[in-house]
Amino acid sequence: MKHTTTYLTFFMILFCGLSNMAFAQNGDIQEKKERKARSSFKISAGVNFNGLNLDTKTQTTSDLTIGYNLGLSYKRGRFFYYEIGARLNNRPYDFTDAFDSSDTFSFKTTAIDVPVSLGVNLTSFADRLVGVRVFVSGIPSFTTSKSVENIDDITTDNLEDFIFYGQLGVGVDIAFFFVELGYNYGFDDMINTVNSNPNQGYLNLGFRF
Repeated sequence: MKHTTTYLTFFMILFCGLSNMAFAQNGDIQEKKERKARSSFKISAGVNFNGLNLDTKTQTTSDLTIGYNLGLSYKRGRFFYYEIGARLNNRPYDFTDAFDSSDTFSFKTTAIDVPVSLGVNLTSFADRLVGVRVFVSGIPSFTTSKSVENIDDITTDNLEDFIFYGQLGVGVDIAFFFVELGYNYGFDDMINTVNSNPNQGYLNLGFRF
């Protein structure tokens, strides 16, 4: 009986020890998974530089214009990551007659962009301190408002309500701050009566948390 009690005590201690080890290992595995799949929310604001790739037959040139954007997004991943967000994008466009520089006109659109991005964090080992990222995105863009000035043959009905953009960009993260520089190209025409693919460069500043 004495030996039986000793054996039972031994196995109970062994069982408890193994259970603690199992729980510790599960905790370590879970912690590693969390480290590998970090997530963050981001808010940003920035300036954008807009133009149209116009058909040369239009005899009109597109001038570089400056707009703004405001955005928020959710990012998840460590080395490889994905990001999805929403962005208010203000895009003004100015034009000049190729034969008369005094003849100018313009229009403006405001849109909600929904960028869906895949990226690589080149410095994922130091992600919470400093990071350098590159990313590519697909952006459905839904026009919410549009206005036209000094144009006789183009109305707001000629401006498309939906455009799909492709995006390439690079980002730098420093602690809770980030800077992103990128380029967007529209695969659809902005004006439905002429070849007019929009393009946009942008510079954004923001916070991540």
